[in-house]
Amino acid sequence: MVMSKMDCWDMFRARRVCHRWRSAVDDIVGDCRRELTDQKTRGGEDPAPATSLELVLKAQDQPKMTELQAPTAETDTDLRLVAATCHALEKANLRGFKLRVSALRRLARANGSSLRELTLPAGINDWQLEALLEPLKALERLDVSPPVDSSGKWLRLLPKSLKRLDITGSGMTRAPLTFVRCPSEGLVVGVQLATDILLDQLAALAAHTVTKLFIRESPSVTPEATGRLLTALTSLTDVTLVVSGVISETVPSALHGCSQLDTVQLSDTRPLTDIPALTQSEVAAVRRMAVTCRKLKNLHLTSSLENRQAVLTALHVTDLGYDGGQSRTITLYVPKSIKDEIEEPSDSSICVAYYNDSH
Repeated sequence: MVMSKMDCWDMFRARRVCHRWRSAVDDIVGDCRRELTDQKTRGGEDPAPATSLELVLKAQDQPKMTELQAPTAETDTDLRLVAATCHALEKANLRGFKLRVSALRRLARANGSSLRELTLPAGINDWQLEALLEPLKALERLDVSPPVDSSGKWLRLLPKSLKRLDITGSGMTRAPLTFVRCPSEGLVVGVQLATDILLDQLAALAAHTVTKLFIRESPSVTPEATGRLLTALTSLTDVTLVVSGVISETVPSALHGCSQLDTVQLSDTRPLTDIPALTQSEVAAVRRMAVTCRKLKNLHLTSSLENRQAVLTALHVTDLGYDGGQSRTITLYVPKSIKDEIEEPSDSSICVAYYNDSH
């Protein structure tokens, strides 16, 4: 009875004390295994582990187990319990586990060529991140919440196989951003709760082919830090920035080096009444971006009516040139609620498309 109430890791340690304790623990394990078998027989499928012991037994009984997740009824499961027995993992969600560097290193080495998707908890430190990421050679998706004081060194350990990177700053966890646009080749990066320090660290991603960048809900980010990151990521084709003051001279100018840029969404998060009128130099920066990025087809601007109109007017009188021998056109997206207020030019290389305000 006492041993059945023990922490699973301590229970297995107690099993080493003597023959009687070993027998008692084996009885507990046997009862749990029979209960799992009965549940599977009644339910017709493999039940999700509810306790650490059930997770241990599942890992032992299914050596080719492909998914790892913490027990549903526990929040502090010791990763050492399964680190040595999982050798074919394709997906691992380590939220809810007690993480030790030795266990992380063992788990990563055992699944270095099979693990494709990895979700990490908030609070994981740089040592743990580095120990985990270094052996992973086939990782395609990573959801991580680096600590506030992270050095960013872990970014240099990301494998070239990575296709999707979701980052939540400030040491917090959130659901990954959802992207409605079509997938593409290269690395897709989604960032929430970013800081200027984090964006500066993300410049290390220049070693990868980053094609899509999405930054949302990051009120402390400045246009200057955003511009520095955009300057480093020259392979971008799709950019969404939902940041205060994003439609400034700095951000469009930083996009000049992205020769493959197809879609840009710049959304100023401030209340419309608080957004100042764009200066002539800021409107000119958007116009230069449209001319320089010769693949650009879609432009979304969330700002005041006056600012949208200023950009539309400027683009209307701009010679966008040619791409692949054909004259260029750009679609400017605006909400339906201002359809009657905006002056849409005719016979222009700028096409205005309207969307529902809730889009």
